[in-house]
Parts: sequence; structure tokens; C-alpha cells
Amino acid sequence: MQPIIKLTDVHKDYENDGVVTSVLHGIHLEIPDGQFISIMGPSGSGKSTLMNILGFLDVLSTGIYEFGGKDVSRLSDDELAVMRGEKIGFIFQTFNLLPKTSVLENVKLPLLYSNVPLSQRDALAMEAIEDVGLTHRVSNLSNQLSGGERQRVAIARALIRNPNIILADEPTGNLDSKSGKQVMDILYHLNEVHKHTVILVTHETYTAEYAERIVKLHDGIIESDTKVTERRKPEDGFEIK
Repeated sequence: MQPIIKLTDVHKDYENDGVVTSVLHGIHLEIPDGQFISIMGPSGSGKSTLMNILGFLDVLSTGIYEFGGKDVSRLSDDELAVMRGEKIGFIFQTFNLLPKTSVLENVKLPLLYSNVPLSQRDALAMEAIEDVGLTHRVSNLSNQLSGGERQRVAIARALIRNPNIILADEPTGNLDSKSGKQVMDILYHLNEVHKHTVILVTHETYTAEYAERIVKLHDGIIESDTKVTERRKPEDGFEIK
């Protein structure tokens, strides 16, 4: 099967006042379409840089990045923006919601500069909100929600354009254990049932084990790439509530 993502000998350097800092050192990585993968590593390991490259928020210095079989290594800023909007759904630790705006309006935000007709946007948003079990909150302002509910709104927002990839950056970092488990159960469900490719960046082993595979970075290289033998999953009878 053609991987949705393939990185070949990817390096990333940053230059500041003539000083070059190398962050990634020859990354080779393939992610099959529909896989749930966790990326782990300590601070400074390069996982945030790798996430930014995978999500078209940054560009590599040398190497090749293939997305869906197409070399996207040297896209322009405008081309990156298009790929980012159409192909990637982002979920961040800090939610990044508009505080005095309804759940419905927050979820519709990614459609603002899309070609989706205005007449279809509410229906698409409602479908995504239903996927995360928040139809009863659709008219609430985001600052009236719990942390777990805010993250579920963020997941719905990530889903609205039906992206190829859901990229979740420490999605449980600001949540209590119960809310964090609920968010991970939803991501598992989206991967297992709806077949979304999920890339999870996390420092927590518990959340990483929801994935099929764990890639560990250290000092800008892949230290290990292992299959999860006992994958965590929602309890029997799981429902999104």
C-alpha cells in the first residue's frame, strides 16, 4: 500500500545571526494511510519540528517529503497553506478556540476561506459536532464548556474538511485523566471506525499506547519505531456522549 506520508533523509536546520542549529538529522519515516501513530521524545528531541513539517507549518532543509505519492518538499508558502487547509486537521493542547463564540461557529472556522457554499456549512459543522457527541452544546459559547468539551470542539473543527490526516499535538496535556481518556477514546474511534490517519505527538506513554505504532525521537533522530502489542482502546460499549 502506498504510504500517505514518506520522509526520506529529512534534515532541518535553523539559522539565527549566522549560527546554524541542526534539529533533525536524517529522518526516514513512512506512515500508511489509515494508521494511528504516536511520536514521542523529550524536550529538544525534534518532535515539534517534525510535527510542523508533517503538518505543512514548516519546510525541511534537505531530503524528500512525499504526501500521497507527491513530492511536496519545496512547496511555496501559498501552496503550503492550501495543503494545510485541505489535508491536515489540527488539534492543539491549548484548544485555540474563540472564547465568546458558539460551538457551531468555532467548528465552522476552517470553512471561512474555503470553497464550500455557505448553505452547506452549518450541516457540515453539525455532522462533525455529532461525531464528538456535543450536539447538546452547539449553541453554547466555548468559554462555557469544560476543558474536555473544548478539546472535543477542537476535534470537530479538525474534522470539518474531512482531512487526510488528524495531527494531534499533546491533546490531553491540559485535561484531567477522565477527560483525557475521553478525548483519546474519540481519536481511537475516528481512526478505527472512520479510518482517519492519526498522528499523535505526546510525552505520555498511556496516551501513546492508543496508537498502533510508537516512534521515539532523541536528539533529532529516530531512536526506535515499534508496534504496540497491547493497544489501548475504549471500553466495551463505548459511546460518545
